Amino acid sequence: MKANGETEYAKDELMWAETEEPPRLRVAADIMEILNARDLLIMMGSCGVSLRDDESDIPTDDDVNMESELESSTAPFDYQNYPDPWPLVPFSSNPTTLQSPIPFHLLPETLIVHDPFRLLHATTFRAKDVDWSSVDDITHKYSLNLTADSIKETIALERAKIQENMKNATPVVVATVFNRGDNPHSADSPAHSVPGNAFKVTVPPPPPPPLSVPEAHLFLSPAHSVGVGNHSCVYRVEWDLPRSVFSKPKICITCVEEAARKIINETGTGTGDGSTTHSNGTLKLQEKRTPSLAFAFSKFDFDYAELDKSRAQLDENLLHKLEDENKITYIDYTGSVSTIHVDTVPWYDPASTMPPPCSHLAQSSVSGSLPGSPPPTAQVSVVAKLSLPGDAHLEREAVNYQRFGTQFSQHWTGYTLARPIRNPTPMGAITPIFYGFYSKEGASDKYFSSILLLEDCGKPIEPLKLDIDDRQECAALVLRLHYHGWTQGSFWPRNILMQHGDHADFPLMKSAKDRRFRLIDFGRAKCLKDAQETDRVQGGDSRADDWDRQRFDEQSIIGHALDFKDYFL
Repeated sequence: MKANGETEYAKDELMWAETEEPPRLRVAADIMEILNARDLLIMMGSCGVSLRDDESDIPTDDDVNMESELESSTAPFDYQNYPDPWPLVPFSSNPTTLQSPIPFHLLPETLIVHDPFRLLHATTFRAKDVDWSSVDDITHKYSLNLTADSIKETIALERAKIQENMKNATPVVVATVFNRGDNPHSADSPAHSVPGNAFKVTVPPPPPPPLSVPEAHLFLSPAHSVGVGNHSCVYRVEWDLPRSVFSKPKICITCVEEAARKIINETGTGTGDGSTTHSNGTLKLQEKRTPSLAFAFSKFDFDYAELDKSRAQLDENLLHKLEDENKITYIDYTGSVSTIHVDTVPWYDPASTMPPPCSHLAQSSVSGSLPGSPPPTAQVSVVAKLSLPGDAHLEREAVNYQRFGTQFSQHWTGYTLARPIRNPTPMGAITPIFYGFYSKEGASDKYFSSILLLEDCGKPIEPLKLDIDDRQECAALVLRLHYHGWTQGSFWPRNILMQHGDHADFPLMKSAKDRRFRLIDFGRAKCLKDAQETDRVQGGDSRADDWDRQRFDEQSIIGHALDFKDYFL
């Protein structure tokens, strides 16, 4: 419209659009905070059943003292040396559903699968007793099987980036400290220009992130079967992962600032030369106001007006006025800036028991300070999809998930138009998060299914119980998949899942009114680029035409499958 000089026909809408922020990625609730809250419940005895049911396994006072000395060196999956009450009986603690992505380079390279009920054979389970503690454990070793070239390149680049950052690690700037020259101990902000100094505060670089995750454990139980289809069976499983997969080192800014001010008081300039305090600049408190936008609703029309400094009166017919104004307060400093390096405040790694968090970090945590030390691993819930014998759908689906990359499982703010639907629909994820594809190591006379790990996205929808907005959102999942050059291959309501609560909410805050949808089952999915490449090699355009016919067929059955006739409205 701007290029054609037609902005006067929609100037109000364009003004509104220009004030909107661009789409941004919506991340899941902090998984470490959720795990810490769950750890607190476990330590209080209100969550989970401990495997230490034998008195001989209960630690004595001497054991506790020794444990406190050695707990920092407890290795992941060294279950015998985990702090009490860990380890827990599998499936006794209802672990949280994992909804955060794991970078491809941190997907566990080896999976130890605990399968005492022999579910990996993908046959019908007939045992009556499914109590985990009543059977002997059986374990199998599986290896990560990533085949997409794009994923391998991503992993190599990410690991090379981490190694390069480790070589070139330099002190990190974490804060700026201001010191008033007229009254250094005053806590009041200067309302007018006063002499003062500014100090840039640096700390040692944080510990490097892990390059890889060598091992994780997976627990299967027939009591947690999600469903059985024509080609596969799905279970809700417990996945025990090193906490380093989820954690990011933190440093307490409050402690750093306190240490920096101590250096300032001792040295005067922050340079360590012991000279007296002197002012190198001026400080002044400033305020910045963003332009106000007033929404004026009159009896006759709807108008936007940008308020000027005099706050001019709006139309006398004004009924309501809504102003949106932001005020930012900051200190304006003019002068030279010194650097203070603080090396007395350690980085805190939530995945490690040592060093413990300071009181500031503990108080800022949702769960507060824990009464003890958690183990070096944490259990989360995902779904495991197993293939029935003689079926190749699971392997094809795993390859397709790898080719989707991460963008299909990302949530974004705002809405999108999924043509031919005319109403906007949310920019939620299209597919579940992919957590790896694993194959059994070594040869065996018996059949052992491969394992596809995915995010648990709920249960299949029932279209008659959904309103028109929800059904259009479900239709948009398929149409958005088409837009990105893919067909689903077996579209039907059972292949759309619904869960209650937003992924960005903590478990206790999730509401049944918040319905979220996801498209699944991509064993028959087809990519337009593959069809076009085949046509290029073999000549003609028959494969691309076949893909487009499948896309049209899927689009044409949306209205019938989701129980509304005219989904274009």
